[in-house]
Amino acid sequence: MSYMLFTGVDASLIEEIGTLVAVYVTIEMGILVIVIGAKWLLLGRTKPGRYPLWGTYFYRWWLVERLLSLVPIKTLQGTPIMRFYLRALGTKVGKDVLIGDLTCGAHDLISIGDRTSIGSHATFANARVEGNELIIGRIDVGADAQIGSSCALEENVFVGDGAELRDLTAVPAGSWIGAWEIWDGSPAREIGAVDKSELTPFASAGRVRKAVMATIYAVLLLAVPPLTLIPILAGFWAFNRIDDLIGVADIDRLLYLASIPVISWPTAFVMVLVTVGFIIAFRWIVLPKVTEGVYSVHSWFYQRKWAVALASEVTLDTLSSLYATIYMQIWYRLMGAKIGKGAEISTNFAGRYDLVEIGEKCFIADEVVLGDEEIRRGFMILKRVKTGPRVFIGNSAVVPPGADIPANALIGIKSKPPANELMSRGDTWFGSPPIKLPVRQTFDVGGAWTYEPPPWKKLARAGFEAVTISLPVMLFITFGTWAVEWLAQPLLSGAYGALAWRFVVAAVMISLGLCGVVVALKWITMGRYQPVTKPMWSWWAMRTEAVAVIYAGLAGRMLLEHLRGTPFLPWIWRLLGAKVGHGVFVDMTDITEFDCVSIGDFSTINANAALQTHLYEDRVMKVGRVNVGRGVTVGAGSTVLYDTVVADYARLGPLTVVMKGEHIPAHTEWIGSPAQPKAVAVVEQKAAA
Repeated sequence: MSYMLFTGVDASLIEEIGTLVAVYVTIEMGILVIVIGAKWLLLGRTKPGRYPLWGTYFYRWWLVERLLSLVPIKTLQGTPIMRFYLRALGTKVGKDVLIGDLTCGAHDLISIGDRTSIGSHATFANARVEGNELIIGRIDVGADAQIGSSCALEENVFVGDGAELRDLTAVPAGSWIGAWEIWDGSPAREIGAVDKSELTPFASAGRVRKAVMATIYAVLLLAVPPLTLIPILAGFWAFNRIDDLIGVADIDRLLYLASIPVISWPTAFVMVLVTVGFIIAFRWIVLPKVTEGVYSVHSWFYQRKWAVALASEVTLDTLSSLYATIYMQIWYRLMGAKIGKGAEISTNFAGRYDLVEIGEKCFIADEVVLGDEEIRRGFMILKRVKTGPRVFIGNSAVVPPGADIPANALIGIKSKPPANELMSRGDTWFGSPPIKLPVRQTFDVGGAWTYEPPPWKKLARAGFEAVTISLPVMLFITFGTWAVEWLAQPLLSGAYGALAWRFVVAAVMISLGLCGVVVALKWITMGRYQPVTKPMWSWWAMRTEAVAVIYAGLAGRMLLEHLRGTPFLPWIWRLLGAKVGHGVFVDMTDITEFDCVSIGDFSTINANAALQTHLYEDRVMKVGRVNVGRGVTVGAGSTVLYDTVVADYARLGPLTVVMKGEHIPAHTEWIGSPAQPKAVAVVEQKAAA
């Protein structure tokens, strides 16, 4: 909208690119300054303690959290800029700390020692809701510590110097991890000690090199995201010319505004194609080859690899509807990954394309960490990751670098595989640490509906998904253009009072309008969800996948993410068909088959949790109900699968997975993947220690 207001009709291509970059940089820097200032003005230094849910202190904390969500922290991961940003929020961050994607509850109650590495998708839940209270505490991580991918730590946790937390480790409140200890699993258990004699010297670099690289990171953070938006220029250039040709007669203007959706849809197709093409060119120019090896985080190779990952992240954030479509495998092949025929992919490879080999007919679900680089003592370790044919990897699973998953194997949701030599063809592994399941439910509905669809089904899906990919872009263009038409007159005439209230109204109406489109789309295309089993290549499965992707990309991004932790998020869910009781606190937006979700009064669902009403095992979509009772607490990063009941006032700890078909009794506490009674987990933890 800002670009359309400030660019001229007769501007050259260079002038338009300059305007786009300048507008983006100004907005992003302005948001950063406002958010950091608001944190200290509204909340000051966070105070540990217990506070009433919906109380004054809770509101101040909530408002700061929602403002912080405006900063795209994913783009900062793996850079020294992340340290500067966290320090500005009050976090004590030592020298040479390297942090991946991190979700924090209370930034200024976190301390991270020198040379510590924190992997991707980490959750520091030191501010969380349990029952009717907001609980806030400290997290202290010592120097030289190693925290793996997708770990979750609650409040009042201490991690000693040199300690190591393996991938998918859940550390509950009040835990103490000693120096140089190795802990693993959900819940975390001590499994050994770090061998200091095998530690390599920490990667070093001079002050000048560090300063130069930090400056380059800052420049790239400001330059790369707007460069990925350059395809917008073609669409806006056309709009400017059409606007100039039509003239300003009232009837003509109304017809023009009414025709915007029709004009913008083919433009959206072009913009999607050009954007993907731009990222492909960026990848091969900046990083033409990636090989296995060990690289210093102070090397130019590391920085170039990060730049490609940044461009990919920004692209998939802008074009989130690409996920889980038939076009993902085509794009990833053009980016350099080896993708087998008929593979289904719904996750980001973050610049490691040359090292990824996916077999035929595989299914890689949402948010999988697939062969993510390992950072140890200032070095990036890259290894090839490979899967055989027909492998299934569930949502939010973590597959380490160097893994070789055999054919027909299944790695469950929020699970990780064992060592390569322990896996065999057709194995099923679930949990953290992984447990080999002796059998899994299978369905035989015919190859034409699962692994061997006929050409006409592929063609039909390609056409249908082309429409769903371009729909969000078309809507953004349409609503943005209408808003510009409404805001231009008071802006150009200097009527800033009228501009202010119009801007607020436009922002609210766009958010509600896009959310309304999602609600209407759900009811028109799917009606009311019921428990069902459908193959992946059925018309039903394609429609529901489109609804899920557009729900996340439109309603989620434009409105629901901002309503997390408020009484208003359940209102939208009820419009979509979910049954949500009174006084429910929800700090996530991840649900899909809405009518199959039931949440009782006064329940709390914390950050990064999921109520997952379906699984896609063996390319058959199985949908069931999730029933969460009254007063239930679901911990950070936890997942409740379908056909489950979590009875009244039960409590689930962090990174807990309730498996399909399970019943969690009332007034009990559970933790772990798979879930186990907390009392049993504590006894086993003490015995291991």
